Amino acid sequence: MADLGHHDDAEHLLDELHAFGVARVLPGSERGVLLANKLSHRLGLPGNEVSMARAWRDKYAMAAALRAMGLDAPRSALVDDVASAVAYFDAQGGRPVVVKPVSSAGTDGVRICPTEDEVRDAAMSVLSHPNIYGHKNASLLVQERLDGVEHIVNTVSVDGVHKISDVWVSNKRVEATGLPFYDYQDAVPVDDALAAVVRYAKDALTALGIRNGAAHTELMVTDRGPVLIETGARLMGSSMPDLTYRLTGMSHVHLLCAALCDPAAFDRYDETKVVHSKRMRYVWLSNQRACARGPGAWQAELGALPTFAELSTFAVSQDVIPQTVDVITAPGLVALVGDDDADLDRDHRAIRALEADDLYAR
Repeated sequence: MADLGHHDDAEHLLDELHAFGVARVLPGSERGVLLANKLSHRLGLPGNEVSMARAWRDKYAMAAALRAMGLDAPRSALVDDVASAVAYFDAQGGRPVVVKPVSSAGTDGVRICPTEDEVRDAAMSVLSHPNIYGHKNASLLVQERLDGVEHIVNTVSVDGVHKISDVWVSNKRVEATGLPFYDYQDAVPVDDALAAVVRYAKDALTALGIRNGAAHTELMVTDRGPVLIETGARLMGSSMPDLTYRLTGMSHVHLLCAALCDPAAFDRYDETKVVHSKRMRYVWLSNQRACARGPGAWQAELGALPTFAELSTFAVSQDVIPQTVDVITAPGLVALVGDDDADLDRDHRAIRALEADDLYAR
């Protein structure tokens, strides 16, 4: 293992990678998606279609790529000023819209806006702040609000053959500020009930030119069928792959490893044969008020819940734990595992009750 450090000069980095004789270049997060594919292409290694690269980060181009292949995508407008955002909202007859950066991640800058004033405020906020990567938002996206059941579909592809490692039903809540935030996500098996979701997710990957490696797709099952929210050409973030593997025999990370290191195992893998031995839920933690970091008793309180399985902490290293407004400011993620939904629901409610009682100051 070698740490090559940071390189502003891509050519120098290519020379070093050539010297190491690397077999694959993979992105560690959304930030590395474009660079990893560019390096793969230059090194002659398996990757994705370079001509589609813009559509992996630009959500307007992403939707256009799906429509070009006959797939449903959110109705949207790409605008570069507040007045145009408001005009698009008015043209929709006053129906709620989503205002978001064209290229970002998590729930950065995403606002659900049911009124003209909220569209105006959200558009001004996006255009006056950099995105999560520190880049200026020169334009923004105004999209229809999709109503339905949100699904997360994690996949790994080899030469255009897409296989699903895990699927989650995702539930968000909208804060008083209009900011959507994850509440919880339930793991679900790939069965006949998900046939339309599976077909759409795989067709979306093909439309986006994603032929190799991991992908993380979020879509909404609406009255008109599945509609893409977005796809990232990388592993799902904020997950617990070892726990998922213990409960189902597969995870996003494990399937990617099979594709890279054991092609025969990848070929044999059948997503419909995965059995869930327990019910599994990710609960996103939410700090309702900024507070001084306590001594850490809150972690023990969560660990005492009957269905507690694992805790991953995020924004708790500072002296002050911020109010949760998005994924970046969340204290962390708890995995609950039980025999039925009633057990998970009970402990989910217990977490929210603890949070309402200033859990993170303890």
